[in-house]
Amino acid sequence: MSRALIIIGSLVLLYAIAAFAVDFLPVETFQSSSDDIYLKVVPTSENSFDWVQFRLPALFVGAILVVVGKFIGGKKCDI
Repeated sequence: MSRALIIIGSLVLLYAIAAFAVDFLPVETFQSSSDDIYLKVVPTSENSFDWVQFRLPALFVGAILVVVGKFIGGKKCDI
């Protein structure tokens, strides 16, 4: 169970880090221009579901799952 929590937490952390990193990617990487234009991820409309809204909660949930998987799951109970 602890290994599953660590794997799921790591995947959620990877998503959150990738979602934050997208904001720093340049839009026109291979074209030379005087102004640097960067890709900014923003929600498109209020009625559509947007994964970008969940990057900060995903960061927290992923970190909590990894911590719980590391410290809670390692105990064995002999009956």
